[in-house]
Amino acid sequence: MPENNTIAILLVDDEVINLQNVSHFLEQQGFQVTTAESGTEAMNLLAQSHFDLVITDLKMGDVDGVQVMKTAKEIHPEIEVIIVTGYATVNSAVDAMAQGAFYSLPKPIKLKELHALVLRATEKTMLRREISRLKRRIKAQQGTTQFIGQNHEILKLKDSIAHFAQLDCNILITGETGTGKELVARTIYELSPRANRRFLPINCAAMTEDLMVNELFGHEKDAYTDAGGLRNGLLESANGGVILFDEIGEMPLTMQVKLLRVLQEKKIIRVGGTKEIPIDVRLLAATNRDLKEEIKKGTFRQDLYYRLNVVNLHIPPLRERKDDIPLLVNYFLAKYSLPGDKSKSISREALYKLEEYDFPGNARELENIMERSLALCDDSEIKTHHLPAEVSSSHHFQLPSLTVSGPRKSLEENEREYILSILKSVDGNKTKAAKIIGIDRVSLWRKLKKYDQNGTAEG
Repeated sequence: MPENNTIAILLVDDEVINLQNVSHFLEQQGFQVTTAESGTEAMNLLAQSHFDLVITDLKMGDVDGVQVMKTAKEIHPEIEVIIVTGYATVNSAVDAMAQGAFYSLPKPIKLKELHALVLRATEKTMLRREISRLKRRIKAQQGTTQFIGQNHEILKLKDSIAHFAQLDCNILITGETGTGKELVARTIYELSPRANRRFLPINCAAMTEDLMVNELFGHEKDAYTDAGGLRNGLLESANGGVILFDEIGEMPLTMQVKLLRVLQEKKIIRVGGTKEIPIDVRLLAATNRDLKEEIKKGTFRQDLYYRLNVVNLHIPPLRERKDDIPLLVNYFLAKYSLPGDKSKSISREALYKLEEYDFPGNARELENIMERSLALCDDSEIKTHHLPAEVSSSHHFQLPSLTVSGPRKSLEENEREYILSILKSVDGNKTKAAKIIGIDRVSLWRKLKKYDQNGTAEG
């Protein structure tokens, strides 16, 4: 249980004297107390700040305590809410508890009883948060991400993803086109404390500046000719979640200024409006450009760059991790094989061709090549002539001499060794191994059974 002075309580009551008295008592007990004199004010505070407990009056003028409770649990699902009411009937208490309240406390409040309830409720909140944190850590360690690769740099990247996902800082993801920047962003989101909220990717290259302003910030009714009614923007709709600005280097300079203000103030103003609306989003950005060079050219703001680049995750191009090509090929073969079809393999010559190719389009290009090759292949094995001309006609390719170097391992042999090594690393736990490999447990069981039949399984 944390110390009282680290526990933040939101206290809501439209009766100012009650609000002041209870706030003073809780502060004397060492709690951090923020007060709100209305339900609307309380919901705004919940959107802006982190709280461990909400204590709210039931009957208030604008928004009642039940609505405050629902909003609190939408933003912070693990939070507990104590509802206080002067209408202390059995029905009101039962209704409040049924809708998710930790406790329904009648007025006048007995301060000793309130203190005991606060301790119990916050202990429950902290326990839930710790369980969520441990679940996320286990999920990260089990390698739920489908970012395929065992190259040294990729393993380091996976460790960084798992670590920084737990922090709420901005992250800049860099890498060439097709390296998997959105996949990295989505994995950060899935492993983060915000995974129960929205993930919203926004392609900056696909929108004009006027469209981007309207989409991001929304507009008030009659803000312009076709604005028939109020419309919430994407930033507002993703409140509590994670936003990815893909191709951030394509964002116009004037839009960069607006985004910088959002990052600094954590507030937006709808088009045609004057009211500041608080938002709480985690921002990820991705680019295939060298933003430092764009700063020198005057096409990207330096202050925005430093705001975004709190952490930089760089994805190496496929040509720098060719040892991952067999794993990726195997993954895409499994992904694009039709259900019920006999699994296809790839010939040694075709795999060599792929390993010799530079892949300007990176893993995305390899995925497209494998999907196309499977569509063209009527045999059980993908051969060189099934590959695109730019790959199959590579002049760099030369099949190694079997008499000098010895035979290269087939894709099936590489797959077997990879699966058995993963199985060994998790002490034979097939469920964990299947998750790490990216297949279901039944598929893993079939592969292991096949290895036993061929006399190739170990241990």
